[in-house]
Amino acid sequence: MTEESKLAFQANKSANIIRNLCDLYGLLLQDAADIYYQSDTSELIEDGIADLHCRSDKYLATIIWDEYQERQKQSAEQIRDI
Repeated sequence: MTEESKLAFQANKSANIIRNLCDLYGLLLQDAADIYYQSDTSELIEDGIADLHCRSDKYLATIIWDEYQERQKQSAEQIRDI
């Protein structure tokens, strides 16, 4: 696979995951993109770690959403502890 085709594949994968975040959780496109690109999982996907890019887009969207929810929960707990 050429570098150009790898980049195209990654861009398509990212777009599909973002679209799934919108569809599954009723998010606006910009919000879904922000959640995706701020996630640790997106970095793992782009780095090809653990063959995550082979997983379904819907599955990865749920993983990223769970990660986002956990981050939100931790932020709320930190604010509460202040």
